[in-house]
Amino acid sequence: MENAPGWDTPMWHTTGFRLIKLGELVQATTSAVFGPQQITSRQFHVLSAAEAMPHLSQKELSRVLGVDPNVMVGLIDDLEEQGLARRERNPRDRRRYIVTPTDKARTLLGEARDAVARAESEFFATLSGSEVALLHELSGRLLTEHPRLTKYE
Repeated sequence: MENAPGWDTPMWHTTGFRLIKLGELVQATTSAVFGPQQITSRQFHVLSAAEAMPHLSQKELSRVLGVDPNVMVGLIDDLEEQGLARRERNPRDRRRYIVTPTDKARTLLGEARDAVARAESEFFATLSGSEVALLHELSGRLLTEHPRLTKYE
């Protein structure tokens, strides 16, 4: 593909540049989707992970999600203030806290997942189902085959 209108730059020919730009577009789309839910994409990520992996401590969530532990503390503080999460002592290790989404968060997560699915459907509408599946497969492979360059997101 030659330069597309509006993208007539030397970097257009590099795959990395295209991935960066796609990431920025997806981030902007996601931010717009989460506006009505009054959460950020990062908060959604934390709540989704806490719901899916209810045994993880706050520290383990930080590691799994690639979020600096100090940033995670602030994220969870904000989620608690919004009534979306609570910290509970781990019954097996009283030194650790498990992050638990509240009922309010579970409702919000359902709504947000539906909104994300609609936004993704619109975003990828110009691709066929098999192209979207291939993009998903290839991006997943690259993400798992390459170690993080930075310790945290």
